[in-house]
Amino acid sequence: MKNFYSSIAIGACLLAMISGCSQKTEDQRFMAIADEYFDGYYKANPISATWIGVHDYDGQLDDVGSLAMNKERVRLDRIRSKLLELDTTSLSMPVWVDYRILRENIDEALFSYNELREFEWNPRTYTEAIGNSIMLLITQDFAPQEKRLSNALERTKEVARFLEQAKANLRDAPKIQIETAILQNKGNISIFKEDLPKAAEGASEGLRKEISNECERAIAALDSFGKWMETELMGRSRKDFRLGEEMYNKKLSHTLKSSIDPNEILKRAEAEKAKTHVEMYALALPLYKEYYKKEPKGLDTLVVIKAVLDKIVLEHPKRDEVMTYINGIIPQLTSFIKSHDLITLDDSKPMVVRETPEFERGVSVASLESPGPLEKNLKTFFNVTPIPVEWTDQQVESYLREYNNYSLHNLSIHEGIPGHYVQLYYSNRNPSLIRSVLGSGSMVEGWAVYTERMMVENGYMNNDPRMKLINLKWYIRVVINAIIDHKIHAGTMTEQEAKDLMMKDGFQEEREAAGKWRRANLTAAQLSTYFVGYQEIMDLRKAYQEKMGDQFSLKEFHEKFVSYGSPSVKYIRETMLTKSQGD
Repeated sequence: MKNFYSSIAIGACLLAMISGCSQKTEDQRFMAIADEYFDGYYKANPISATWIGVHDYDGQLDDVGSLAMNKERVRLDRIRSKLLELDTTSLSMPVWVDYRILRENIDEALFSYNELREFEWNPRTYTEAIGNSIMLLITQDFAPQEKRLSNALERTKEVARFLEQAKANLRDAPKIQIETAILQNKGNISIFKEDLPKAAEGASEGLRKEISNECERAIAALDSFGKWMETELMGRSRKDFRLGEEMYNKKLSHTLKSSIDPNEILKRAEAEKAKTHVEMYALALPLYKEYYKKEPKGLDTLVVIKAVLDKIVLEHPKRDEVMTYINGIIPQLTSFIKSHDLITLDDSKPMVVRETPEFERGVSVASLESPGPLEKNLKTFFNVTPIPVEWTDQQVESYLREYNNYSLHNLSIHEGIPGHYVQLYYSNRNPSLIRSVLGSGSMVEGWAVYTERMMVENGYMNNDPRMKLINLKWYIRVVINAIIDHKIHAGTMTEQEAKDLMMKDGFQEEREAAGKWRRANLTAAQLSTYFVGYQEIMDLRKAYQEKMGDQFSLKEFHEKFVSYGSPSVKYIRETMLTKSQGD
């Protein structure tokens, strides 16, 4: 078992010798509590432990029965009580940050158990867990193949038990959650029909045969679960997909953990939308004259911007060329960052562009799967969801116009370099597991959005105004994400109202708007993390530049920012702007 603070305990003890007994006592007490928290966390969450890099529980699936969940609630309450007993005034600065992060995350977990209770109404909780439990074992080479396959076999044996517990938990669910889970469940069936048996081809005959037999049982259990969702769960579906204002505001506060007041987010986003329209028009006006050979007399600002975008988006790859195009972008990004000395890259960290696994589809167009903080040099996956085969030519064209040549550059910055991919391997270097395992979604997403703007600011693609305009189109999408997130879950925004806003004010194609409506229904509060995180980072950069004056270096700002792990930006700000910065 890996102890949480083992890698920095010696440093803490030396610090204590210098600073006095009080700090030694409280820092070390916190370290012991943190170790206790993580030991229990790994046991209660074997799938997450596998991702983190703790492999003691690789042969287990999470216990999601009511007794196990009650036991975890009690454990979290006990840890929280121990934290409250500490004299926080005696903690060193880095430990004081970790203390608050741990408390916030325990509070969020208890909110999820006691109030949100997603395990009772979100079947995706279970479909995504099963897929991850196996794919984590067969797609990464953290241990010999035979060992990983043996653990995959043990997890496969537990699929039926896990699904029975899921059925016992699920009381009601919104139709859109059920529909998405049904599709993901089919993806899980394909894992046991295809992926796991294929991974086992090189295994010993006995193991291969046992895996084959257990896969058949898992497939039968999944097939039964899928039919149960289609009939019983769908038949009693009454729950609204909207959280409602009170529950949404609570979830938003726990999700963001931000210095920005949640009540101010909508107002700030509305103001940013208007400001961005002005910036977009300034870029679009000369391009309009270039494309249409005339002045846009009497035309509304949004009409001019849309007319220019309608020309730019025609530059896009063919249906089967998107992955190839993205693979060609990655070296360009790497070269630009190195030549402009924006941040130090680590060429030893492999990134693989692949199709999104089927069990993860139905939520986003692209995503990044990074190795856990305790893993070393494992692959990072840049997932790109393939265009559905059932889409019409018109729907495919709408999708490709949205993900045109320039947008694919922006997407590759966000998910790859220097966005999520780079930030997460920097994060994993920080000795504090709290800052990576319990990282902030708004920090992680905010950094990715920030890098989009930063690359364009520094002249990416030779300062092409088309790239700048597409970048602003992506940014206004982030702004509108926060607006619809609030108005859907804390209000009554309809699908048509949301799509009108996305397509008119956000210049999005119909397929993107339709997909985002679906995603907003499925993931309350998550869509606000991009906007809030970006705003916090830009505010911090401005403040840090004022602090450093002539000594300010963009590269130094970037590397310092990502060196602290993935905590909420408010903690990075506190650390970077304080004279005594700690760790």
